[in-house]
Amino acid sequence: MSIIGVIPARGGSKGLPGKNVKSIAGRPMIQWIIEAALAAKTLDRVFVSTDGDDIAAAAREAGAEVIRRPDEISGDTAAIEDSLRHVVRTLEAQGERIEIMVLMQANVPIRKPGFIDEVVHALQDSDFTSVVSACEVKQRPEWMKKAQDGVLVPFMECACYRRQELPDLYVIDGAVEAIRRDVLMGTEGKSGVHVYFGERMGFRVQEALYSMDVDSIDDFNIIEPVLAAVNRAKP
Repeated sequence: MSIIGVIPARGGSKGLPGKNVKSIAGRPMIQWIIEAALAAKTLDRVFVSTDGDDIAAAAREAGAEVIRRPDEISGDTAAIEDSLRHVVRTLEAQGERIEIMVLMQANVPIRKPGFIDEVVHALQDSDFTSVVSACEVKQRPEWMKKAQDGVLVPFMECACYRRQELPDLYVIDGAVEAIRRDVLMGTEGKSGVHVYFGERMGFRVQEALYSMDVDSIDDFNIIEPVLAAVNRAKP
């Protein structure tokens, strides 16, 4: 039974066209994720799922295997879990027996050394259906506003203004998400946010630095010097 790393990377980004192969701190952005995945001791194989020729070429150059994604699951409205299931079906048709699928989103380029293995081990040593990386929320939804009739009104009712009295909240950051194969495939057809993670989602909290994502040119300009500094700090 194998543990497979998958980096889904569509070619049609509208927020930042060509972002997956855009050079950031001296390398195509997707190469940073691939290098972290290849360094993980728990991953038997690393794949990039893509519909883009330039992404496929960059992925192979960086050492990943490529699975071409069909058009029907490559558009803006395609769910990321559909690309994962396509990878499972493609590999199992070739005789691969998969135990765990590890999703690493392509727009989160910084990975803490050893963290992929930590997440995978956390799933292996538990009865969780999945284990995901998460970052603690600093901007509280209890204090946020929404626009209504031209004015700002509370997004939700909350009489508490002390952060210490509010429960800790986390956002799934997309850096590392380890899912049991049977959970991923067994939730197909079910609707709901993150339903493909199953009913018992474990988590590992990491610093906001490793949760930074790139969806716009502003994100890119912010994260490039950070990524370069992180790389220089590596032993």
